[in-house]
Amino acid sequence: MIETIKATLNSNEAITLEVKDDLLELVQIFNNQFPNIDLTNLNERLKTLVIKRESMFLVKLPCKYNPFTNELLINLGLFEECDAKHWLMHCLLGMITAKENYYGFAGSENTLVALNEGYTEIITNNLVGDVDNNFFTEEIIMTNLIGKAIGEETFFNAYFGNDAKSVIRAMIEAEGK
Repeated sequence: MIETIKATLNSNEAITLEVKDDLLELVQIFNNQFPNIDLTNLNERLKTLVIKRESMFLVKLPCKYNPFTNELLINLGLFEECDAKHWLMHCLLGMITAKENYYGFAGSENTLVALNEGYTEIITNNLVGDVDNNFFTEEIIMTNLIGKAIGEETFFNAYFGNDAKSVIRAMIEAEGK
């Protein structure tokens, strides 16, 4: 699948060669850690991915993936000062798990956005390391605490299966224990 993704990246004229190389490196890191995760969705999204510089008033993070428009939005002021590898991995996880207008287990109603961001950041930290100025510290703490109650496997399966309901069910079950 890595060769397919490499060919897809190379065919996308909207992405610079340097960014293609960076994204491919991150895909390889992800695939080495999670070889059983299907990357078909990522491959489809990479075909039409557009990277845009966006206003700091609209994008409060160094970069953000918008699954609805399939755009990687860059706040250049923050991006130039951050660990680009970390933030690109965070966005890549969004592309891997994207569905309609959300990614991970945020759900189409965006009911679990904070947990979703916390879990995305936990995976990002495990894959490429933590950053000094982490925008999601509270979300990570909350996610870790809830993860202890419902189990890591529940989060993992829900995140990569776009299944917010299983997280909610597991939280309700854990409350009763």
